[in-house]
Amino acid sequence: MTTDPTAPAPAARAARPYGVAALGAAVLAASVCSALAALLGLWLGGSAAAVGVLVGAGVTLLVLATGFAIVDMVAGLMPGASLLVAVLTYTLQMVLLAGLLVVLSGVDNLDDVLSRQWFAAGVLTVAAAWTVCLVVHAMRARIPLYDLPESGASSGSGSRLEGSER
Repeated sequence: MTTDPTAPAPAARAARPYGVAALGAAVLAASVCSALAALLGLWLGGSAAAVGVLVGAGVTLLVLATGFAIVDMVAGLMPGASLLVAVLTYTLQMVLLAGLLVVLSGVDNLDDVLSRQWFAAGVLTVAAAWTVCLVVHAMRARIPLYDLPESGASSGSGSRLEGSER
């Protein structure tokens, strides 16, 4: 028993720089790829193709970036709930994109404004660039498997640890 009535607060969790760096790299890679796809669409299919690529890429990038930021925030605050939030976020992302496709399919004269094929090309371009960038970033990131105890957190009495205490 100690005479101190309050226990010391646990050390604050370190910032998660991996998520911010991965998000920035993925947004940059997806934006560059979608801009190149829009230029290709403008050259091959005209303005409707370029608009289709930009709308498809923009919506997909917005949905993926928002979902990634939410999952990264939850993983920093409550690591135990991160898998549940990730699965729910992925499901919500797919429902939102499918809902957008249903809404766009009901719009009259949509083909005059944007090309459906190039819209799909924009979605696929961002999804591919996003996935490749995150996989490459995860392979290169140095993420510790577990947190080491602080140097002062070991037992100060110098006594030998017995049994399961080792």
